[in-house]
Amino acid sequence: MPEFHEALKIVAVAAAIGLDVLAVSTGIGIAGIPWPTRIRMGIAFSAAEISMQIIGVVLGTALGRVAGEVAAYAGFSVLAVLGVIMVRESFVERETKAFAVDTGFGLLVASLSISLDSLGVGFSIPSLHLPVVTLLSVVAVTTVAFTLTGLAFGQRLGERFEEGAERSAGVVLVALAILFAMQHIFGGH
Repeated sequence: MPEFHEALKIVAVAAAIGLDVLAVSTGIGIAGIPWPTRIRMGIAFSAAEISMQIIGVVLGTALGRVAGEVAAYAGFSVLAVLGVIMVRESFVERETKAFAVDTGFGLLVASLSISLDSLGVGFSIPSLHLPVVTLLSVVAVTTVAFTLTGLAFGQRLGERFEEGAERSAGVVLVALAILFAMQHIFGGH
């Protein structure tokens, strides 16, 4: 059982990761996502977050700083591309859309967009002196919870503002990518 200060650190790391997931999930949820897809997204996002953190721990802190920076900007770029695709797709007939989170490719792209910055988190895990299994378990559960909450909130927004919901979702994702990049650049991780 982790000590109190360790538990606080674990909750703080899980919350920081979860807030990114919540924001992206809200943006995606605006377009309206059915429950089976929501569950798959929660599991995929959680698996992506945990996988990237494990990769980060394995690669070690020597490469951490450089690879973490590259991964963070790659994640922001993928998120922005996802948003642009959603905006573009909002002008296309429903049957001919190329991107959707209910497809394997769409789910992979969305998962990568939210998880690449977790590679940097993985590099920092050894220096935090936290129980890795406990941390990753908490992150796994909270990522699913934040995903489902964000999708539900986004869907409510989408229902309220039905006209242009998918376009709005794409704009939100591009805006989030820019915001996350600016936070990263100016030290507000």
